[in-house]
Amino acid sequence: MLAWQRWGYCLWPYLFTPDKLTSMRGLAFLLSVLSLCALAADQSQKTKKLPDVQVLEAKARRIEDKVSVDGKVRVNSEKPLRGLVLVFDFLDHDNSILTSEKDQVSEDALASGDTPAFHAETLNPPGSIKFKLRAFDGSEKELRIGNGGPFIIE
Repeated sequence: MLAWQRWGYCLWPYLFTPDKLTSMRGLAFLLSVLSLCALAADQSQKTKKLPDVQVLEAKARRIEDKVSVDGKVRVNSEKPLRGLVLVFDFLDHDNSILTSEKDQVSEDALASGDTPAFHAETLNPPGSIKFKLRAFDGSEKELRIGNGGPFIIE
């Protein structure tokens, strides 16, 4: 037997007592949990994407028997949008959809950073007190929308 092997056998009971093994296992478990939490947090940040369309402002006013909706949106899409259609969902006090109206904002291609304005008028849906927005491209694919409402009808 070599000298270092003898020292190893002699030191084994002192270095790896059951108390030290338990604390080492606890430390290993704690480090593995922390690394998994850090990995999960990193993945959740990567999957968060900007909305394709961001509502910058939206106002609705009742004018006689009509509702007039005006506002502005910003395109944040990575690829240019081939047209933009906004759908206005008019809601009652329970957030139930009473009716929906479509408005073609643009038929042209919209690049990221473009800020088209929109204006729409419709008959006043009875019982509607607020509205929310949904966005679609020219091929009727639904887009992610930021700050889509609901907005109060004045």
